[in-house]
Amino acid sequence: MNVNGFKKVEPINKGISGDKKYCVETDNGERLLLRVADMAEYDHKKVEFERMQLTAAHGIPMPRPVDFGICDEDGI
Repeated sequence: MNVNGFKKVEPINKGISGDKKYCVETDNGERLLLRVADMAEYDHKKVEFERMQLTAAHGIPMPRPVDFGICDEDGI
């Protein structure tokens, strides 16, 4: 995911997870939740994302998982 494609990035300081969370707005005006976790949690977070995709595919109401990857951008 390219953070340069966001026209707005606002930190969210709520929640109990250790993830850093941001409300981001894309250049086309779409608002998304961006979660950034420590690289040591990569495998766990990948499984979590895949389970969210399966859950969403079954029509269960929930936030829509959009993308998963590695972010090496500084300044987030």
